[in-house]
Amino acid sequence: MKYTVFTRLLAIAAWTVVAACSRPPESKDVAEEKNREKFENKTDERDAQFVVETASSLHTLIALADVAIEKSSPRTSNAAMAVKPDFQSLLSEVEVFATSQVITLPDEATEADIKHVRALLDEKASKFDEKWCEEIREENKHLIGKIESYGATTHDMNLKTWLNSALPQIRAVQDKLVDLENTISEM
Repeated sequence: MKYTVFTRLLAIAAWTVVAACSRPPESKDVAEEKNREKFENKTDERDAQFVVETASSLHTLIALADVAIEKSSPRTSNAAMAVKPDFQSLLSEVEVFATSQVITLPDEATEADIKHVRALLDEKASKFDEKWCEEIREENKHLIGKIESYGATTHDMNLKTWLNSALPQIRAVQDKLVDLENTISEM
């Protein structure tokens, strides 16, 4: 009896180790680790971390737009199709900046963000547009706050220049999202 319990516990432990080791690391974690190895200066490492987080946020916003294009009403789907190119353009700019600074970026949003975005697909059709609009508006607002805050503290003039040029575009997207949210709430 003790032998069977021991064997079962050993099998469970072995399975847990195999499952944990077989899960590939998240793209964001890999990028962060590579950047930690590259930059010896804490300020440069902090700037690289901010660029990684910005890219990850943009991947999340693009995923949110994709979900709306896939599921929502024509009005919300059209709004998502209108803002998605803005997010893609900003992501391209981040990628160009990162390449010039030798910063490694994630290829996609984090697994947790993707799960959160995919959870919107479970929303009832009647509530989806409102919930999606609130989610993407809040995520975009959070990105604006991060960019404003970091732009005020960074000493890297190249990064500061990019942040100042990106803010008007991100704010314009926020205005579109607020207008859409107001239209939806009036219905």
